[in-house]
Amino acid sequence: MAFNTDLFNNLSEEERKVALDILKQVAEKGSSEVLDELNYGDFDEIPVDIETFMHDPMYLGKALYDSEGRFTVFPYWEEKLKEIFPTNVTTAYNNIVFTGAIGLGKSTIAVICLLYMLYRLLCLKDPYLYYGMQPIDKISISMMNITLDNAKGVALDKMNQMILSSAWFMQHGEMGGSTNLIFRPEKHIELIVASSNNQIIGRALFANFTDEVNFSLVSNPEKQKKKMMKLITQIDARMKSRFLRGTYLPTLNIIASSKDTEQSFLEAYIENKKATESKNTLIVDEPQWVVDPRKDSDRKFYVAVGNKFLANELLPLDTTEETAGQFRAKGYDVWQVPIGYLDTFQQNLDEAICSIIGIATASSLKYISGIKLNATKTDLYENPFTKDVIEVGNLPDDHLQYANFFDLTKINPSDISRPLFIHLDMSLSGDKTGIAGVWITGREVNTKLLQNSNDKTVLDTEDSIARDLHYKVAFSVSIKAPKGAQVSFAKNRNFIRWLREQGFAIKGISSDTFQSATIQQELKSDGFKTEILSVDRLVRDPLSGKFICPPYRYLQAAINEGHITIYEKCELLTKELTELERKSDGHIDHPDKGSKDQADAVCGALYLASKYAEEFSYSYGDAIEASLAVSTDQSGKFDRHQMIVDFQSELAKAYKDIYNELDETNDIFIGEPMDNSAGFLSDLADISDGIIAF
Repeated sequence: MAFNTDLFNNLSEEERKVALDILKQVAEKGSSEVLDELNYGDFDEIPVDIETFMHDPMYLGKALYDSEGRFTVFPYWEEKLKEIFPTNVTTAYNNIVFTGAIGLGKSTIAVICLLYMLYRLLCLKDPYLYYGMQPIDKISISMMNITLDNAKGVALDKMNQMILSSAWFMQHGEMGGSTNLIFRPEKHIELIVASSNNQIIGRALFANFTDEVNFSLVSNPEKQKKKMMKLITQIDARMKSRFLRGTYLPTLNIIASSKDTEQSFLEAYIENKKATESKNTLIVDEPQWVVDPRKDSDRKFYVAVGNKFLANELLPLDTTEETAGQFRAKGYDVWQVPIGYLDTFQQNLDEAICSIIGIATASSLKYISGIKLNATKTDLYENPFTKDVIEVGNLPDDHLQYANFFDLTKINPSDISRPLFIHLDMSLSGDKTGIAGVWITGREVNTKLLQNSNDKTVLDTEDSIARDLHYKVAFSVSIKAPKGAQVSFAKNRNFIRWLREQGFAIKGISSDTFQSATIQQELKSDGFKTEILSVDRLVRDPLSGKFICPPYRYLQAAINEGHITIYEKCELLTKELTELERKSDGHIDHPDKGSKDQADAVCGALYLASKYAEEFSYSYGDAIEASLAVSTDQSGKFDRHQMIVDFQSELAKAYKDIYNELDETNDIFIGEPMDNSAGFLSDLADISDGIIAF
């Protein structure tokens, strides 16, 4: 050990004399009675180290050895506990998160930690005097969970069994309670179980264990998750307020959580601890075979763990390290898994990755698959908005319009005449307003189904011949109000008017319920078809009985089945879609500090378009090829089908649109009733007669 001259020089004369005596005794005997007196003068008995505490029958030895005399704690955990408690009176960490794979004994290790913390408290002559506290503070060791019944579950039972088998603990307290046993230590220290902040008010929490929370067993899971996250944060704050002295904090807060979707609420807590208190926080995150060496083997197979844009893959048994390296280069996290797990990974790859390796993959957590989303993207066109987020507001000197950020040269002229549906996800300030447009591009023949099907019954079914309706995202943007301003509803309306002036065939406009009445009325007065549409509304699924969100269910299906096309460059939209999570109550929402303004807008526009699917299934001419393809003999696999493209009806609608637009400009047709269009329409009858496929 190096001699710290600066520290020595800062000591008083009396302190220097003591320090020199200690150094002399250590040099001569290897130990110092003076140092022991300083370290242990406040103890009734000197605590044993953590290794002795686990093995000695006086403490936990009887509980941790089986009937055949084998120590039941894995060597991995024994080493980890020695890291947590490096000496018999010190603790290296204040926060510990036991996570990773299932079946690792996380709860057992957490209970051992709590009991060692309790043991060292009971070894003190006066714990309250030692930590500078009053007896009314009530030094407590707690076990937390979302409900009291859960808190009284597995962890408390394990603790009781260990205490009952320990002669030392039974000499320093008694087991009490009639229905739910709980140990009552001496020296005014208590063990408690709790599920809310109210149950720990007035107590000085010295150690805490928050066990795994099963939200599927409680009502309103989303509310309960927020409650648990708040409780964990409050425990941290209570420990610091009572025990922090300078930079020293002797307390220990433990959380045990396996990697599954129900525990994802702790990810933010873990990341925050890593960023702000990394030296005082221990994260234990290991696969099964690392903790339990009995499950390891020399022979292994490769598993490529992807992300929200890369599907997990079980690689062939003959995969070489060179091939594995190629997967790493693509962005995969490649694991070598012991061969004994092969069957489990073959049966359910995603679940095995989560439960055995301890990685909650994106596919198990997110509502929209990034892999499926990427498959819908194309570089053949771009979002005409030059920015993902534009700052435009209602300040008097803010003369910007959304059109200033809209590049018409990025619009294919053939797309302008397509039926366009627009959704506005409204806001004033704070959240952004999302606006998106979706075209109906017609029905596409599922040639793969036609070529592969040998079932004439299927082929005779019109839906199975799969003239699948297809959509195309026209644009998407988020509008953010500048500081001190609000999003301008007038500019929302101006933008839609401007689109019509550029020739876009706007067939419907929807907005959510937030302050939509005014803009709905104004757009109706402009001649637009409008409606209220909330993408967050829930309905009960008659099959499952669960609540679902129909607009987002439709978007998910369109992406999964490839019925929608999206421009490749859309970073914010991609981020929002791939971060969406289905909450336990059925709602689709973004994670904390996330957003879904553009996602809502695209979802709303798509769902609105789907409601007019039959009316606008075929555009002018661009669906003729699809119509003919449907009516063509596919090598005798299905009978020819007749399809009539009703151009007469479509042209009638076009005539009415033209008439109404000209009527507004007072150029021609003033005073002509719409019924007089009959003569014009009859002249078009011959045209539609020629567009019948046999």
